[in-house]
Amino acid sequence: MKRNYFLISLLILLVCGSANAQKNLVTNGGFEDELFGWENNGARQTPYDLKNGKHSCAIVAGNTNSWIGINQVIKIPKKVQQIEFSAWIKTLNVVKGKNDWDGAIFTIVFLDSRDKEMGEGVNIARLTGDQEWTFSKKNVKIRENAFSFKILIALGNASGTMIVDDVSALVID
Repeated sequence: MKRNYFLISLLILLVCGSANAQKNLVTNGGFEDELFGWENNGARQTPYDLKNGKHSCAIVAGNTNSWIGINQVIKIPKKVQQIEFSAWIKTLNVVKGKNDWDGAIFTIVFLDSRDKEMGEGVNIARLTGDQEWTFSKKNVKIRENAFSFKILIALGNASGTMIVDDVSALVID
């Protein structure tokens, strides 16, 4: 009889404990496996400055005339209405170009089923200057008819260094 209570209690504990577990939708968000899973336009994995683990991603630009960074396209799971996006970001001497949207950016762009962008991107973070490790987080409502989203992390028309670690996209129940 005690054994049955123990097994039932254990089963309830396991079910309740896993009900709130969330899986990060981002592949290799900690950059431990080089830049696997990311489309790369000039970024590098680095072991020298990081928030967690053994590596982070460094993006370095010498002028404000281009976009250098990484992106990842992720299919939206069915019945999801909101996703929490987050990342740790550090900047060193980031100087933005002439536009307000220039700088060290962390942006989400929604895509339709044909991979066409759906309106303006959602800004999670935009940093300039020297910033110690900063945790940027935002809950974003999924746009109607969105099929996937693109995470864009870049020095957009900005010079300097941007270091990123622990990029995450978690479904909000």
